[in-house]
Amino acid sequence: MLALSICLALAAAVGYGVATALEHLAVSAGAGGWRDPRWRSGILLDGVAVLLQAAALATGPVILVQPCLVLALPVALLTAWRLGAARPTGVQYGACGLIVAGLAAFFVLVGDPGDNDPLRLRTTLVTAAVLLAAGTAVLTYARRWPPRARATALGLVAGCCAGLAAVLLDAVAAAAHQLGRDVLTDPDAVVAAVLLVPSAAASFVLLQLAFAADGLGVGYPADLIADPITAVLLGALLLHEDIPHTPRDYAVFGLSLLVIVAGVTRVSSGVTSMDRGIS
Repeated sequence: MLALSICLALAAAVGYGVATALEHLAVSAGAGGWRDPRWRSGILLDGVAVLLQAAALATGPVILVQPCLVLALPVALLTAWRLGAARPTGVQYGACGLIVAGLAAFFVLVGDPGDNDPLRLRTTLVTAAVLLAAGTAVLTYARRWPPRARATALGLVAGCCAGLAAVLLDAVAAAAHQLGRDVLTDPDAVVAAVLLVPSAAASFVLLQLAFAADGLGVGYPADLIADPITAVLLGALLLHEDIPHTPRDYAVFGLSLLVIVAGVTRVSSGVTSMDRGIS
């Protein structure tokens, strides 16, 4: 089941990456909306990717599924090139290698984290309230910032919302597996399901606003960094998914994260070329 979950997560990353390139193409051309076939294709592909991600979370732990989605950035870069953007450079290909290497090290260290614990009602509400307050404060201040800084803030908050939504979906899927039909009357599962919808919707809307503010230059990479970090932290703290926690393990985790962030940063320097040469 774990191998199936990872395969589904990788397929979702491909779907998200291609969808993002298509949606950005429409937005950067001054179009967007259902009248633009590229936008429609992107949104529909996003829907397919969501289903694949949901299936991955239903069969595997969020702390392994969600980090896979960072691969959507290299996919978006390559898709943009095929749609007419500048050809990726050797540095960008190397950055893609860094992302893969960082993820591989993370997966080897984590191994199989096993089943998660049920998400408790009080913990769910407190976590959602804290993230809502923090996200609202950041976005309130960001309204006065320059476009790139504002796009970064939008991407980070979008990623946090996506990470929370993934944890909620993982918890609902686990509850459904354990409780069967009784999940419909379980207050913990019901609250998680109710919060899941606005969390996912906020992630999507904020990411689109980041695109509008600065294309894919900084908002999308920020989203892809914040998303797995939030999911891993909440998965470990709230769902008690088992991950190694010795000082050496934390050092390897930190190094893996730095490698991934470095790769994302370098790849994103070429993603801005999607704003040029595509019409």
